[in-house]
Amino acid sequence: MDKGIKQLYYIFAAVGIALALLSEMINNINVEDRFPDEPAQVWDSYMQKTEKEGSFYFQRLLPEGEIEGKEIGYNTVHMLLEVTIDGKRVYSLDCSEGQRIKTTGYQWNFITLTKQDAGKEIIFKVTPVYADSKPNGTFYFGTADKVERLIVRERLVRFLVTGAILLVGVLMLIYLLLIEKEAKKDDGLLNFTIFVIMLGTWLVCESQLVELFLPWQHALVYIDHVMLMIMPIPFLLFMRQMYKTRDNKLWDIYCCVNYLIIIVRLLLQCIGWQDLRETLWMTHISIGLFVLIGIGFSIYEIIFNKITPQVRLNMCCLMVIMISTVLELAQYRINNKSTPFGSLGFLFYSCVMGISTLRKSRRLMREARESAIYRKMAYTDGLTGLFNRAAFNRDIISRVIGNGKEGNVGVLPTTLFMFDLNDLKKCNDNYGHEYGDRYITMVSKGLKKIFEEGGNCYRIGGDEFCALISDTSQKGIEERKAKLEQFLKEENGKKFVVPVSVAVGYAIYEPGVDKSLDDTMKRADEMMYQNKQMIKRKNNI
Repeated sequence: MDKGIKQLYYIFAAVGIALALLSEMINNINVEDRFPDEPAQVWDSYMQKTEKEGSFYFQRLLPEGEIEGKEIGYNTVHMLLEVTIDGKRVYSLDCSEGQRIKTTGYQWNFITLTKQDAGKEIIFKVTPVYADSKPNGTFYFGTADKVERLIVRERLVRFLVTGAILLVGVLMLIYLLLIEKEAKKDDGLLNFTIFVIMLGTWLVCESQLVELFLPWQHALVYIDHVMLMIMPIPFLLFMRQMYKTRDNKLWDIYCCVNYLIIIVRLLLQCIGWQDLRETLWMTHISIGLFVLIGIGFSIYEIIFNKITPQVRLNMCCLMVIMISTVLELAQYRINNKSTPFGSLGFLFYSCVMGISTLRKSRRLMREARESAIYRKMAYTDGLTGLFNRAAFNRDIISRVIGNGKEGNVGVLPTTLFMFDLNDLKKCNDNYGHEYGDRYITMVSKGLKKIFEEGGNCYRIGGDEFCALISDTSQKGIEERKAKLEQFLKEENGKKFVVPVSVAVGYAIYEPGVDKSLDDTMKRADEMMYQNKQMIKRKNNI
């Protein structure tokens, strides 16, 4: 189930990004500016605010004196905008007629002033696209160099923190893809990495700085919403790996519900019935359900199971996020300004849990490698690198099919070869065991090359080898025997200390003849013994 869920959030992320790019290509925003080529600048200014018939009006008298070339900048989020100076419209922001997306997205608006504007009244008419949206009352005024520094200075800390979260995710992804490729098998680490990337992307879009440099008003809206919709899924899959209740169906049910919400929201957006902003409440409900599930399983884990160190660390880090978020909300209520407190909490969580998860993954991979080494040692012959007798006995059992009831037992198609090295004792006695080992390894390499294609080769004794292959055709058997003869001929051409000779026997498992592969092995061994005697008689002539 996890694998399917993980593949789905990849698909939804790809669909969301594709919709973002498509929206940017097909939807247009009308911007009318007397000086469209002037660089955008910002200045913070207090303006009188009134509300009338669903629109908000911000007005003031422009400063007297030299204001030519200066600008007033204003950031809108899902707003229509009309600016007038002395009753004359000088700037407007709205959507093209007939397009399916209603919002103007995230937009920085800059109104360039002339010397004739000095002392005149400027009015910003701001109309929310959505009923529950409220405009901000912060405006910026100034010259080019001062405005550039001001906007960056005000948002730099928050942007750097959110960018750091995204960087953490990217570095972890690079680690998975390029440095420790085996770590990709760790679903917990992979899901956490994807979550951090999505979280960082969402927070960067929310920083109100990206739209200043990238004029992708609709794309940023799509990416913002898509990341918020999808990121609970990889986070849930990451969390469930830590809990003993990971197999509880409630985890899967939530994922299905969240995917249904994603489908409904994207479908309503695509057909033009409701924008993503209008269906945001669905995702808020989904996130609320996720929080309840997380709290519920955490309480269950505390009461009924022994909490692991990683679960305890995760709970502590989530508490830090809650505290930092509360501080940010409190600061916003008091000063009506955003702070990086919440983002700092998420950065702390991403770094601490990322390091913890990486360490756990590396430890598990080290243990897996050690286990694989021990398994290989248990089933591998140390001298030749072939499988040993233990592996042979294991594979003999694995070729048996059926459950043994009412004689319902069979054996997979099998040809069993037996090999015995001739004159190995003579080589050991006359030239030493070093040459005997060279004789064994020389022949084992040839047997492995010839008989491990479509099967396995084993060293089951000092000079005894065997092979199990699935090819039971007489043609295939004769081809392998011919390759063995050619190999022996080539080795003898190298003038080893003794003639390189191998006695060979084989047998095909026959249900009507053999009760088991043991009988097949006996027939192959008997043929090999006859071949050995024939070689001896031939050498004595």
